[in-house]
This record gives sequence, C-alpha cells and structure tokens, in this order.
Amino acid sequence: MNITAAHRARWSRFPGIGCVACRKDERFNFNTQAHHLNVGGKAGQKRRGHDETIPLCPWHHQALPPQGKTQAWATEYMGPSLALSSKAFRARYGTDDELLAMTNELLTTFDRL
Repeated sequence: MNITAAHRARWSRFPGIGCVACRKDERFNFNTQAHHLNVGGKAGQKRRGHDETIPLCPWHHQALPPQGKTQAWATEYMGPSLALSSKAFRARYGTDDELLAMTNELLTTFDRL
C-alpha cells in the first residue's frame, strides 16, 4: 500500500496528541512514532494498513529508554514496551482496536481545536 498525503497528514498530527500508552498512564510524551497495527495483533504479521496506526513514544514502540536510563528503569517507571512484551503492553494499555479507537477519537478532538 502506498503512503498518501492523507497518511502523512495523519502521522503529522500524532505529536499533538502524544503517545497513547503514556497518556493512559496520565503522562504526556509528545515525542511519537507511528506504530502500524498488524493483523491479529501479532508481530511479524501483515500490517493492517497506513490508516490503522497509533502514536507511541520510542520506549513504548521500540524499547528505546529515555537518554541516560536503562530498560529496567523504563519498564518500572514507564510501563511495558510493546517491543519487549506485547502481552504485558496490551494487558496494561488495551487491545490494538481499543488503542486505535482512542487515537481516532483524540485526532477528531484535536481537529476541532
């Protein structure tokens, strides 16, 4: 699937709403990356498409802890990373569909401002 201007526009709005996992923990991290959801919520499976993306910070997306911090610190203080423990991540933050719905709702609200 080709990336369109609409996809880029969606992703460009992600920093405005922040990482959805951090947000669920009542933290606001606006350094985000677009995470593509996969069929069945399993790593290595086919992507669901460019419209089915959620904003995650580097820790929650790729297990990259904040500068000067360890993965152990980040896990304790920031919660599980999707890259290291998808089961723990989904148990704490919700299913892919729940996080996508949250993202889409936040984007709609963001667009109204």
